[in-house]
Amino acid sequence: MILKLKEKYSKFCLISILFFCVSQSETVFAFREPIIRVLISKNNNIRIRSDKSIPLIIEGKFFSNKKIKGLTLKNEENRKILYFDKNKQKKYELKGNQKFQVRSPDGRGIWVGQKRFSGKINLFVLDSEILVVNVLGIEKYLSSVVGSEMPTKWPMEALKAQAIASRTYALKQKGNSLFDIDSTQRNQVYNGLESRTYKTIRAVKSTRSLVLTYKNKLINALFHSSSGGMTENSQDVWKNKYPYLSSVKDFDKKNPKFRWQKNFSNKELFNLFPKIGGLKNIEILNITDTGRVKNVKLYGAYGSDQISGVDLRKKLGLNSTLVRFKLIEEQSKQFPIQKGLVVFGQGSGHGVGMSQWGAKYMASKGQKAEKILKHFYRGVQIKPFKKDYL
Repeated sequence: MILKLKEKYSKFCLISILFFCVSQSETVFAFREPIIRVLISKNNNIRIRSDKSIPLIIEGKFFSNKKIKGLTLKNEENRKILYFDKNKQKKYELKGNQKFQVRSPDGRGIWVGQKRFSGKINLFVLDSEILVVNVLGIEKYLSSVVGSEMPTKWPMEALKAQAIASRTYALKQKGNSLFDIDSTQRNQVYNGLESRTYKTIRAVKSTRSLVLTYKNKLINALFHSSSGGMTENSQDVWKNKYPYLSSVKDFDKKNPKFRWQKNFSNKELFNLFPKIGGLKNIEILNITDTGRVKNVKLYGAYGSDQISGVDLRKKLGLNSTLVRFKLIEEQSKQFPIQKGLVVFGQGSGHGVGMSQWGAKYMASKGQKAEKILKHFYRGVQIKPFKKDYL
C-alpha cells in the first residue's frame, strides 16, 4: 500500500513538474511575443464604445484611468471636440497634437465604429486628422488577418500558409513613430475581431511564431489573390529583385477572377485621360516574361502619353496587369463614331509571391503549408521568429 502511494506521489510530482515547465515556457513566449501597432482608421469623426456593461478606461491629457461607456471625437466648427456618452453636454476642445489611450478588460473587445478590436486603442489627434491605432500582440492580430485575407472555409493548410506569410510580412514592417502597419490592402487586411474564427485561431496557434527566412533574414512575404497561371518576378513589378520572389507556376484556374473583362465608354476614357483628349489607340511597348504589361503608349485626340502597366492598372481600376486591349466603335446621336475600350485580363493582384487561390488548390490536393510556402517562395526556410531575423 505504501509502495503504491509512493508511485502515485512520484507520478503526481512528475506531472506537476512537466505542467510547470510547459506553463513557464508559454509564459516566457507570451512575454516575448512581439507587439504590433495597426492603423485602423484615419478620420475626423470617431466613435468608440464598450461592448456591453464593462466600462472602458481612458488615459490622456485631461484624464487618468477614467472609466467611460463610450466617447466621440469629431470636428465641430473647425475645432476638434471630445465628449463622453454620459455627459454629451460637457465638451473638451483639443488643441495641438494630443494622444489618448483607451483599453478594456473585456474579452469582447472595444468597438471602433462598426468593428470590434482586442488590445488597446491609441488615439492621435493631429492638426489634419485623427489616427486610430490598435496595439496588440502579433498572434491575436494574425487570427483576424487570416480571416480577413482568406475565406475561413478554405482548407486548413492554406490558412496555415497564410498565417506564416502574414506573420512574416507584419514583422518585417518598420513602421513609424505612430504605427507599424496599415489595416487595408496597402499592407494586409485586418478587420479586428469580426474576422476571427475558430479555424483562424487554430491556424495561427498551430504555426505560432513561425516565419519565412532567406539567409537568416525575414523575407518580404508578398502575396496576392491570383496570378493568372504564373506568378511574377519581383523586379518586373518593382525595382527590387528578391531571389525568393521569382516566377513559378500557379494553380489558380478554379477561381472567379482567373479571366475577366472590363469595358470603358468614350466618355469615361475622356474623363480618365483629359490631357490627351481621351483614348483613340493604345500600344503595348513591352511585357514581362509572364505576359504582364510593363509599359504602354496612349494616343488621344490632343497628343500621346507613356505610362507603366502598374500605373495604368491603378488608373483604370484593373484587377491585374496581365491584360490585353481592344478598341471598339460606339454609336450615339451626337457622335456617330466613338472609341470605347475593352480590357481582357487574367488574375487578381500584383502577381508576386504566394497566390492565395494557388495555395487553396494545393491544400485541397493534400499539400502541407510548408510545401505550399516553399513552392511560392523559392529557397526559403521556416523557423521560429528571432529578433536577429529583422
